[in-house]
Order: sequence, then structure tokens, then C-alpha cells
Amino acid sequence: MLVQGIKIMKKLHASSLIISAVLALTSCQNSTNTSSYQNDPSNNSVNISSNTNLATKISVTSDSNVVNTVTDDKYWSKIELIRTTDPKIADEKMLPKGRQRDAEIVKCFGTDTPSSKDFCLHDAGAPDKLKYPTPILLVHGANTNATRSWADPDGDGSKTGLMQYLKGQGYHVFAITYANKHGDNYIWASHIHRAISRIKQITNVDKVDTLGHSKGGFALRLYVSNVNDGTFSYANDVRKAIFVASPHRGIDLSFRHPSLQWFLYPDKDNPLTYAPMVWTKILWQGTFQDSKDLSFSGEYFPGQSQLVARFDKIHALSPVEPDWYTSYNGGQGLVSYSPGIDAVIKQGGNLVDKVIKSPVVSTVKVAVLAGNNPNVPGIANELTGPSDGIVFVASAKATGDLTAGGATLLAEKLMPLNHLSLVSDPTSMKWISDQLAK
Repeated sequence: MLVQGIKIMKKLHASSLIISAVLALTSCQNSTNTSSYQNDPSNNSVNISSNTNLATKISVTSDSNVVNTVTDDKYWSKIELIRTTDPKIADEKMLPKGRQRDAEIVKCFGTDTPSSKDFCLHDAGAPDKLKYPTPILLVHGANTNATRSWADPDGDGSKTGLMQYLKGQGYHVFAITYANKHGDNYIWASHIHRAISRIKQITNVDKVDTLGHSKGGFALRLYVSNVNDGTFSYANDVRKAIFVASPHRGIDLSFRHPSLQWFLYPDKDNPLTYAPMVWTKILWQGTFQDSKDLSFSGEYFPGQSQLVARFDKIHALSPVEPDWYTSYNGGQGLVSYSPGIDAVIKQGGNLVDKVIKSPVVSTVKVAVLAGNNPNVPGIANELTGPSDGIVFVASAKATGDLTAGGATLLAEKLMPLNHLSLVSDPTSMKWISDQLAK
């Protein structure tokens, strides 16, 4: 019966499953307009320098500089490559299928396997009429980039995104693209600090507004709550922080839905399956195979282990899932071995617990947008409790944690939208603009 159930699930989902969105808090946006080497697994270290203007190094902070500038992008006025020399920021390991695949992003980084010391800062350019003097920095989630999240949400140029909407409203919009799509959230937060420093240089302002979606919202939360590891410190440079579908209290989706592991194994050069497994051993073709390198317990998904938290006391686990108990709590099951959710939480430094106990600094104004429509197309949505399809409402709408230190709450809103449409639906985009305009 178990094998029959697995075959049924594969038949239902294999054609359209976007597993990285389910397991990795991504925006489910993977590019279709990419360079010619996108699907060539042998081409894992491409360097592109044509049509790229190399800038004279511009100092951004004491440990970072602008080292490259792209000025011929379709969506952005310019894209700058900013590099830190901070020795505390390590070069994170990346699986080959996690490489950058969009041509304009590769052009900025100069390679499809960039160092975690690098990030791209996208500048949409000043609007025709600058109505609002405070610029905004948009921070994307896992397994995506700034263009796919904010400028080309469908990946084919058919639809504009939040960047164009806000620019049309009179905002100067910036966005960040990270080198490692599942990178350490401390590194992501430290680059938010450097991005803001560069935006302040460009626009001559003292503070900026910020918006983080999904995992990007968690990294933003680290920054404005000053939860740091020594690679950054909050610099009193954020006026507003808007959190959209952000897992303030973590996520346990992949642990409570172990059947998803079969879509991640064996490893293939498919960016849609670039997400961590729960199982470190899997029964495959009659024998147990080692899958640790593809799991939370390996070295390739540091930012994901930091997001994990238990929700089994709030939303019950489903006993129809294969190895449902051992996948969550750890141990040997019929078809797998899992170290369990507590081991992964410990591996991630119990970061969610630290965030819950660390409110946003009192000078920052916050807004929270969550969704309760679990219908993200093409994925196995989270249905064991109220969610946007990926993040539980209880995690995304934990407003009290944010304001416990005196931060002003501009607004909190629960919309009948899913994890993706929360940053692309006209209703949500207007709500975001309204919060910025207050």
C-alpha cells in the first residue's frame, strides 16, 4: 500500500511540483529566460564579462566595495556587485544545481558560482517624479533573485512586479540578490547592512525603508532586531520594515511532510528541486542510500536549518505520511533515517528561538502581511493548519514578537492570498505602498 501511495503521489505531482518553494521558503520563481548554458551540468563555473562596465572600486563600508557595475540590464538602471573583505564571512559550499542561472545575475557576479562575500545591488533608477524621498530596499527569499522576485515574476516578461509598481508610485526602488540561494541568514543580514549603506550613498538619505519576503524577511528581522554573529550590527538606518510571508516563528513543513523527500532524491541538475531533505538515509531501489549531503544535516543549506522550528504542538502531524513519526522526531523508519527536527534546530543555533526573544528595535516602524490561501499552483501545499501554502499564519503573523520592545506597528493584515501572490497581487502591492506612504 505504501508503494502504491508513493506511485500515486508521483503521478499527481511530478509534472508540476516546485519543491524548492515548498521546502525552502522560496518565491517559487525560477527563470525561463536564461543563458544558453543553463541546462548544461558540466558548465558550473561560467565567467561572463562582456557588456559589463568594470567600475573603479567605490568604498561602501570599511569592509566592502563596489567592484563591478552592469548598466545594460533590461529591468534595472544598474546592478552593482558589492564585495566584502570581512574574514568572518566564509565562502559557503553550494551544490552544482544551486548555481546562478539567469544571465543578468551571472553578468553581475561574473560567475555562476559566486562567493558568499558578494551580492548584487539592483537599482531601478529614480522615478520620473520622486514623490517619496525615502528609498526602499526589497529583499527576496530563497532559491530566487531580485529580478524574478520583483521585476519579472512570471519569468517571461509578460508581467511586471512590485518594483515597477512602487517606482510608478514615485519611489526609488533597490533590491538585493544573494550569491547563495540558501545562505546563512547572518550573512544575508550583514549584506542588508552593506546594501543600505550603499543606498544611502547614492540617495543621500539617513534611513531607508525595507521589505523582506519569506526567508528574506527572516534575514531582515535579524538585522532590525540586531540579532547578529559579529559580522554586522544594526546601524540605526531603517525607517520602516515590512515583513511579507516571513517565518518569524520558523517553519517545519518538510519535517511534517516526509513524502516530499522522494522528489528530492536522487540528486539531479534541476533547480526546482534545490532544497534540503529531512532524511539522511533513504530506501531507494531496494537498498538504503546515504543522502546526508542533500539534507539539512549536510553542508549546503545553512540558512534553512536556521529557519526550522516545531509546530507539532500547534498543528498535529499527519500519520498517513511515510515514516511520519521518525522523520519528525528522529530515528530509523521503514524507508528512511532522520536525525529529527530537534537536531536540525540545534544545528541551526536555535536561531528562531533567539529571534522570538529579540524584538525589533524601538525606532523602526513595522508592518506585517500574511496570507491564508494555501493554493500555490504546482506545489503540495501546507494544509495541516492555516497557511499561505508554505508558512503557517501563526509564524508569519507573530506581530507581538516584533513590537515587544516598543517598535511602532503601522499595520498587520491577513489577506486571502498565497505565499507568492502576497508580493505580486494588485491588492497586496497597494497595501505595501500604503504602508510606505504613512
